[in-house]
Amino acid sequence: MSSNLTAADQAWLLSEAATPLRALGRLTEALEPMRAGLEMHVKQAAWASAARIANNLSELELTLGEVDAAIRDGEAAVVYADRSGDVSTRMVMRTNQADVLHQAGRRPEAEARFVEAEAMQARLDPGHPTLYSLRGFQYCGLLLGDAERAAWQLLTVIGNDRSAPPQSALDTCDAVAGRARRTLAWVTPQNWLLDIGVDHLTLARASLVQAILRAEPPSGEHVKEALDFLRRAGSQDDLPRGLLTRALFRATTRDFDGAREDLDEAFEIAERGPMRLHLADIHLHRARLFGLMAGRPEKYPWVSPRDDLDKARKLIESCGYGRRREELEDAEAAWRRIYGGGG
Repeated sequence: MSSNLTAADQAWLLSEAATPLRALGRLTEALEPMRAGLEMHVKQAAWASAARIANNLSELELTLGEVDAAIRDGEAAVVYADRSGDVSTRMVMRTNQADVLHQAGRRPEAEARFVEAEAMQARLDPGHPTLYSLRGFQYCGLLLGDAERAAWQLLTVIGNDRSAPPQSALDTCDAVAGRARRTLAWVTPQNWLLDIGVDHLTLARASLVQAILRAEPPSGEHVKEALDFLRRAGSQDDLPRGLLTRALFRATTRDFDGAREDLDEAFEIAERGPMRLHLADIHLHRARLFGLMAGRPEKYPWVSPRDDLDKARKLIESCGYGRRREELEDAEAAWRRIYGGGG
């Protein structure tokens, strides 16, 4: 790096170098310049910039499956934000920390941070009191978690073992959809592609989960829009989320060829990263949709459901991906009911 640049310029340049690498899915290459830029900003006591970079680093580490490191840097981002005194920065850093805690399986702590951050958002901008953009998407993911798990349990159930869906789960889907419709109305006029994409994705998930819980045909509303906007946004580490949702929609409408294509595309993106949390989700989706769901194809497209469940477990345990532990246990229980000791 040129000695003609000031220390502040050097720190900025290192941080900016990581951004396109991350967007292209070259995640491990983005780590070194991001960490170097963070160190320089901390030395300069540029706390708002340090908070932003520590936050980005935490998000990147989370995608790579380095959950402990993501927690550590997420906590540092909150500390630096508090030192900056900037209310907006303090709010944003708390939402990222909340999401990391959620992925680690520490839901009560995560929910408390989200609630705190949303209260800060309401004070900062009373006209837009709800968390929105990626922050709103993350909070909606936590709120929808129990309903999604209930939907997966129904999809992988055997025979007629279906009870009435809990009203609380249906109410949650309505509430989450209401939040996403509200924030979508805020971000659409701005043409913020990623924000629009994740709002459509939340709406697609809520609608799909509710249809599964009610044993109704899913409409697929918002699925196409979510994928279109995520692709246009060009962020490779966000795209697998949309592909997994469309795979679920396609499988529940018996388009298993399309579901397999989505899972294969998601796997290609995630493996290149490597995006280990996405890889865990993909293996879990493969096993549930093609190995455990009623009406599944006779031929399994990959090695076996057991192989995918084993790979999902290895990733979940090695990454500390606590959010998926209960879903994995549900899937393994379904596998034992269907296949017994073999398969």
